Amino acid sequence: MEAALRRRRLIRLMSVLVVLGIVVALAFVFGSEDDTEPAADRDRDRNPQASASVSAEPPTRGVACGAERPPKANPKQYDEPEQVLEDGVDYAAVIQTSCGEIELDLFEEDAPETVNNFVFLANEGYYDGLTWHRIVGNFVIQSGDPDGVNGQEPDGPGYAIKDELPAQANVYTFGAVAMANAGANTGGSQFFIVTHQGPEGETDVPAGLTPDYALFGQVEKGSFDVVEEIGKIPTLGGDDPTQADTPRNPVYIESIRIVEG
Repeated sequence: MEAALRRRRLIRLMSVLVVLGIVVALAFVFGSEDDTEPAADRDRDRNPQASASVSAEPPTRGVACGAERPPKANPKQYDEPEQVLEDGVDYAAVIQTSCGEIELDLFEEDAPETVNNFVFLANEGYYDGLTWHRIVGNFVIQSGDPDGVNGQEPDGPGYAIKDELPAQANVYTFGAVAMANAGANTGGSQFFIVTHQGPEGETDVPAGLTPDYALFGQVEKGSFDVVEEIGKIPTLGGDDPTQADTPRNPVYIESIRIVEG
């Protein structure tokens, strides 16, 4: 009887150990599966720039502001811009973006060649489907790059135009529209909009740029909210300069309509 009792106790002990072993194994398997992806998600939520150096692939999430992806861009190359401006005509533009319309006044009197270049490319549909490939928080948003990749030198339409520079740097305030360049007289298709604001949200504080960029337009105040929204789109970040300022969710120029007044 004592021997039988010992056997029953041993069997119960072994059964408990087996059950505990199964529980531990299941907890390890399911715990590992549950922790992997959410942990990465939490890291990205805390720091959207944390995963920038992991992959060189462009953002694959949905279009910013819940918009639809427009038709693929097809920017052409040209020998030079055609002369399209007419004397005595006031020019403006409406940029339809993923996040809404940006209305801007063009400075055809102060920068006639730069405005002519922009109007020519816009009428050609050059910008349709291109992205705001560079977003620097509280500084600028930039577009007009045919391949949408941040390189050391701006890509363009196949030609360069001469600079029409402002006399002072204090003109680069919120909503100022100016040409990007890789040095003197290298402007082409890329342009930027200043998004810099002061400590209390002032929009009349200069962004700190030197007067080396042709100023050719100004965003209307009614479109400031759209510019501000684009300027706050999270970017990939990281140490790679070709990706750091690239939006995690692409922001597109759907079309640019030129308005003659």
